[in-house]
Amino acid sequence: MVDFALIALIALIAAYAGGVATVVRLRPAGARRALLEGAATTAGVAAAFALMLGLARVWLPGTVIVAALFAGAVLHITLVRDLGTRRAPVAAAAGGLLIGASFLFVSYLAVMALIGAAGVYLVLRLWLRTRPALLVLGGTLGALLTAAAGVFAVALATM
Repeated sequence: MVDFALIALIALIAAYAGGVATVVRLRPAGARRALLEGAATTAGVAAAFALMLGLARVWLPGTVIVAALFAGAVLHITLVRDLGTRRAPVAAAAGGLLIGASFLFVSYLAVMALIGAAGVYLVLRLWLRTRPALLVLGGTLGALLTAAAGVFAVALATM
């Protein structure tokens, strides 16, 4: 049985991802297309979490693998426009490994932290150059992973 709070958190992070996609694509794609892309992003994030939850019941190491692959894909999609086709896969692989390792300690919160940090990056990228936005991405991801570890530690201590 999956906890209702986890389902609510997944729904919120999926809606956040869709909202960010809509805001980022609004000017270049137009309102209608941006809303469709935002809805597709929301559905994609929700489906990825559903896959991870379903796989966790059958094969836990597979869940970690899917989380790492999903994180790498999110990072590649997020960074390929700014870093190019040579550096984006390297950054995506490193980020996927980081989230995969973090997943072992803070579970789904690691993937949620990545989505939160990627959203901050994409919105900041509308106003800032690549380097400052990348620094904020790294800082935000580090802060969110630290917060996730704190939340997980408190949850385990109160069980």
